[in-house]
Amino acid sequence: MPIKSVSIAERLNIADLAISNSRADAEIQSLVAAYGYSPAKLTEGHALYTTALAAVTAQKFAAGEQRQTTRELTDAGKSARDAYQSLAKVARAIFKNDKARLTALGLSSAAPRSTAEFLAAAASLFDNAAQAPALEAYGYDPERLESERAKITAFNQANQRQEAAKGAAQQASREQLAAMASLDAWRAQYIKIARVALRGKKQLLEKLGVPARTSARRTTPPTPATA
Repeated sequence: MPIKSVSIAERLNIADLAISNSRADAEIQSLVAAYGYSPAKLTEGHALYTTALAAVTAQKFAAGEQRQTTRELTDAGKSARDAYQSLAKVARAIFKNDKARLTALGLSSAAPRSTAEFLAAAASLFDNAAQAPALEAYGYDPERLESERAKITAFNQANQRQEAAKGAAQQASREQLAAMASLDAWRAQYIKIARVALRGKKQLLEKLGVPARTSARRTTPPTPATA
């Protein structure tokens, strides 16, 4: 079975098995050393395993952080859009005949769709709403405007955190991929050499997680029956 079709956890496990048991067994060390795998070389393999394990752990953490920031962004986005739409509806009702005021509030064009468009439109609406005293009579006094404007700020900050977490998760995934590829390559070559160094030593090969190869048995075809 190709190594990459196995889970990352299993790939780590089989590499650790081969490396740790080689380092712990004096007979294995002696035999593989004759084929270039000195204790120092085995230590290099252990270092690759340690790096790969750390990369996998970091990737899991980064993925969790991304999921968390995505949930926070979703919640902040709902709150911010609700605040925006409520003020926008009130302002359109109040200033329906005042096109200049609607333009100043950013309400003369289609509703924003993307996150970037929404943040820009919402900031413009709330910041300019402070210059429209008529809104106070409809529940939007300075204190409420500030409170609702904070929801836009919170959404902007959540978006920035989510983008940062997304980038960190992508970087962690690249580092995990590279570390696992290095470990897999080291183990694959080591096992090929170990098969030679430990030939005839079934128990030692099994310590490395390598089942001993068995030769296919030849069978003699039955002799045709004669009349």
